[in-house]
Amino acid sequence: MTLLRQKTLVIAAAGLLGGLAIAAAAPYEAANAQSGPALVFAEQACLDHGVAPHTASFESCVSRAANAFDRGQPDVAYRPPRSTRDARAACLSYGLSAETLGYRQCVATQVDQRMNKPTQIRSVPPAN
Repeated sequence: MTLLRQKTLVIAAAGLLGGLAIAAAAPYEAANAQSGPALVFAEQACLDHGVAPHTASFESCVSRAANAFDRGQPDVAYRPPRSTRDARAACLSYGLSAETLGYRQCVATQVDQRMNKPTQIRSVPPAN
């Protein structure tokens, strides 16, 4: 075997091992496909609550709502549109201009705060 062929083989093996190491280290995330009807309902819900299409807020709203529709939770599906609408109103009340990065960051933060509120579960003891 010639020296050139040995170097090429070593480089190819190193590349293969490096690729395998990267593939093994990358976290696995499950695919999250939404059904057509869920996307239609989610888009309509977001539009009905005043979320502007072709924006990051709209995409986030539709994604969250469609996931809830697919799980059969329409009551939960309407939370993202309401949260986005309320977040936009709050950020505009702070005097932020809708065309600024600060406004977009404000909306994202407000939506996350509203969506991640802990749900209180109350237990009523049975009557004796």
